[in-house]
Amino acid sequence: MIKYIFATILLLGLFLEAEAGQPKETDSGMWLDFAAMKKFHKAAFGVVGEFYTRANNTSIDRTSVGFKGEYAFHSWLNAGAGFTWMNFKRPGYLELRERFYFQLEPALKCSNFTFFFRERFQVTMYKESRTGTPDAYYWRNKIEGCYRKVSWKLEPLISVESLYLIKGYDRNIFDEFRYIAGVNYHFSGNQKIKIYEMFTCGTTLNRYLFGLSYEIRF
Repeated sequence: MIKYIFATILLLGLFLEAEAGQPKETDSGMWLDFAAMKKFHKAAFGVVGEFYTRANNTSIDRTSVGFKGEYAFHSWLNAGAGFTWMNFKRPGYLELRERFYFQLEPALKCSNFTFFFRERFQVTMYKESRTGTPDAYYWRNKIEGCYRKVSWKLEPLISVESLYLIKGYDRNIFDEFRYIAGVNYHFSGNQKIKIYEMFTCGTTLNRYLFGLSYEIRF
C-alpha cells in the first residue's frame, strides 16, 4: 500500500513538471456541497446537492442535485454509487447533464492516520448540449490522508486526485489533477463540515477554489 502511495505521488510530480511549460488560463471560484444520509445497518442512502461558481467567483458555474448509496463490505472497504442532475450555465441557456458513477474505497489505518484510496468510474451524458459534446467517461483515482484523535473535533486532511478521460480528444488522457488541503470539523458523531482549498491543474485551465461541504447522517 505504501508503494502505491509513493508511485501515485511520483506520477503526479512528473505530470506537473510536463505541464509547467504549457500556457493556460486561470480562474477561481467557490464549491458548496451538502449530503444528508440515512443509515441502514451496513448501508447508507441519501440526497446530495452542489453549487459551484467560476469567473473569479462572479458567475454561477453549475447547480446540481442527486442521490447516492454506500455499502460497507468491511471496516476497510466501502462501495458506492450515485446519480446527479447538473445544470451548467452557458451563454443564453442552461445545459442539463446527467452523471452516473460507481466507486470502491479501500482504507488503511495507521495509528491516528487514515488513508483512503477511492477508485471511481464515472459517465457524464450531455443531453442538452448545443455543441454536440459527446458523453464523457472518466476513471478517477483519489488518495486522501487525514489525522484524527478521538478527543479532537478537528481533522486535518490532504488529498490528490487524477481524472483520466477515456477516449477524450480522440485519445485517452489525464484531463485534470486536483490537490486539496483542508480540515473536517465534527459537530457530533453524525454531523461534520469540511473546509478546504483546492488547486486544479487541467489540460487548458488551472483553478483556485474555496470549498465548504456539510454532511449529516441519521
